[in-house]
Amino acid sequence: MASARNLCQHSDTDGTQCTSNDYILCPHCQLQLCLKHLNSHQDLLRSDLYHLCDDIDHLRMNLDNLVFDSSNQREYLFKQLDQWYDQWINSLTKIYLEKKQEIEILYLKSHMEFDVYKDKKDKELKDNLIKQLNKVLKQKQIHIEDLNNMKNKLDYIQRGLDELKQLNIDIQFNNTNFDINIIKKRYIEAAKVR
Repeated sequence: MASARNLCQHSDTDGTQCTSNDYILCPHCQLQLCLKHLNSHQDLLRSDLYHLCDDIDHLRMNLDNLVFDSSNQREYLFKQLDQWYDQWINSLTKIYLEKKQEIEILYLKSHMEFDVYKDKKDKELKDNLIKQLNKVLKQKQIHIEDLNNMKNKLDYIQRGLDELKQLNIDIQFNNTNFDINIIKKRYIEAAKVR
């Protein structure tokens, strides 16, 4: 006794239902589809993959062009420090010189952290995401899980890249007791325990 085949579950934007027999469950949409619509969904995945390639290339170029540039940040901090110093020069010369040295030391530490964290993001990009991308690009079929996994990795690396671009040293003045606090923040993504 032959069993009746089900129809393809694809419907066009105008609501027209496909009249072909179903062939297989599509991992992209979880519908039973005929070969024509299964191939159509595969084309959508391939298009998403190409957009992901562009995003990865853009991130790679941004990462390759990113350099530690503390000169503008340091000048900004020194300008604030100099204004405070001019106001309280007679009584705070010793504190001023100590804090300026502290900024220099923090920038040396920050530069080292920056390099380590940038290298980590570069390694994640090259050894993890690009390697996976190249593997998927060679496959005849693209699975939605692979695509989503790569998008998540790209987002994670992009957050790290955005974080590297932010100022991680700040200075706060307390004029009531002539104190200065210099605060160095850690890179958030780098501090996460994985």
